[in-house]
Amino acid sequence: MNKKLNAVDIILLILANGKTVGRIMMQKQVFLAYNEVLNEYSEDLLYYPDKFGPYSQLVDDSLKYLKSLSLIRVINRGEGHQTYILTFEGKRKAEEISKLLPNELIEKLKDQKISWDEWNTNGILRYVYRNYPNYTINIENVEGWE
Repeated sequence: MNKKLNAVDIILLILANGKTVGRIMMQKQVFLAYNEVLNEYSEDLLYYPDKFGPYSQLVDDSLKYLKSLSLIRVINRGEGHQTYILTFEGKRKAEEISKLLPNELIEKLKDQKISWDEWNTNGILRYVYRNYPNYTINIENVEGWE
């Protein structure tokens, strides 16, 4: 592959494997895809420690960009409760990107996405806090954290 994947590419690849519910879940799924599956193929997504673990303004901006291009649809269900899904055009673009990567990598991402989707927000946060402690700050102040 000649060019590295950017945040837009990774979001499209994640959503090619099903919807993502919630802004926190989207941030963490992109973070995990970047760190655990696609890291050798990706540019830096500029994650930094935040109250709810790793956060990237680049990912947020990329979501807005994808929405403006009508490649994703964002269904709002209250504060922080967006559902992200690919449009027909988004699916086509995700397929183009996936053809540039080894099949086993696409399969690994698909398997990981299934696992991540089984977790609720607290579950994915717990996983990220335990496995990436350098990206967490003030976790004792996060409401509902056990």
